[in-house]
Amino acid sequence: MSATRTLAQFIADTDFANLPPPVVAAAKIAILDGAANMVAGSVQELADIIGRYVQDAGGSPQASVIGWGYRTNPPAAAFANGVFGHCLDYEIQGFPPTHGTSSCLPAALALAEYHHAPGEQVITAYVLGWEIQGRLRAASAPATAPAYHPPGLVGPLGGAAAAAKTLGLDAGQTLMALGIAASRTGGLTANTGTMVKSTHPGNAARMGAEAAILASMGYTASDAALESPLGYAAALFGDGFNWDTATGGLGASWRLLDPGFDIKRFPAQVYMQNAIEAALNLREQNGLDPNDIAQVTIRRRGRGHSGPAPRSGLDGKFSVEYCAAAALLDGQVGIDTFNDVRRFAPDMEEMLGRIRVEPEGPESGATLATALLKDGTTVSAECAAFRGSAANPMSREQRLEKVRDAFRRALSEADAERVLDMLENLERLDDVEQLMSVLGQPAVVGG
Repeated sequence: MSATRTLAQFIADTDFANLPPPVVAAAKIAILDGAANMVAGSVQELADIIGRYVQDAGGSPQASVIGWGYRTNPPAAAFANGVFGHCLDYEIQGFPPTHGTSSCLPAALALAEYHHAPGEQVITAYVLGWEIQGRLRAASAPATAPAYHPPGLVGPLGGAAAAAKTLGLDAGQTLMALGIAASRTGGLTANTGTMVKSTHPGNAARMGAEAAILASMGYTASDAALESPLGYAAALFGDGFNWDTATGGLGASWRLLDPGFDIKRFPAQVYMQNAIEAALNLREQNGLDPNDIAQVTIRRRGRGHSGPAPRSGLDGKFSVEYCAAAALLDGQVGIDTFNDVRRFAPDMEEMLGRIRVEPEGPESGATLATALLKDGTTVSAECAAFRGSAANPMSREQRLEKVRDAFRRALSEADAERVLDMLENLERLDDVEQLMSVLGQPAVVGG
């Protein structure tokens, strides 16, 4: 059986009853985190543009745009909610990085809402979307050109897998959905640090939903879109695609559990997490006053996408210097750290000049933060596995602290608790429309 057919058959054959309980538990944690990101993202500056754009474009009122109080067609809702879910750069991250939640979950939720599907169907769809997207990313990572942003390459196929499962497509229809989605790939790393980056998973969710809808209506595509000499792998990865990684052992293990995922403690690129925590440790463990610091050196592997003077607060999510400076100045790094007011504040501008990055990093692989104080004293702290990483998991209470902080930015306290209850018991929810009717209300800024 060809690779495309193998994946399509696996998607069609896998139902909620086939999922081991630990996979369901992991999926519910990831889905809750994803919903929280979409809620908080819906009130960001760029969300104002996306929300108005989608609303102005119009569409049948079938699926909710989170935080905006209107419905549109499922692909458009999936696009908007995917952008909201990714714009904070706060969603969970798998290995290798690929942003599976914002590519897959919005498509599943939009179609589940319109078709009044139960919560267990969304869980199954999310698991399969994450699995397919993660496998394709792992299979292609060594051969991916750095100019491509990975969720643009593999996200549409993850979104299509999730959407196909939500719609209950058979193997033949799912095969067509994957073929359609394979022609919807792209996304440039050059746009990291700009508003466009969040449209890569948003487009993946939209294209995935559209591919599944078209396939359900009989639209056709190549039945060997992945492996054809003129297909997906050949076009994007040449001979470097690992087919065994993509299709081997399906159902024997699940990527949500192995290799698992990191839950971000801070709303910044995953590669910034250790740097932020090391800087916080430096401040907290040594009782530092930022005014006493003459210079800070961050030693880590790589120097990050953005340099010492990020162009905006949004760009600061990818700057080691900015993330460390915020941690040292404020003693915390949160959603509001990455707005332009904080980025261009005088104390931030001054602190950025005192931080340098050594991209070789210590042999241990940890991130080491060292401060030279104005009195000549030197102090250090490090972070090897940030809290929330797969190697250092958060407790439920710590996870819910993040979720509630995100929810309060657009939901009333009562609605936040209603949503939390529905998502923590998602497999018992009879109709996802009940969840989306709350999430789709106009945002109550500040909760």
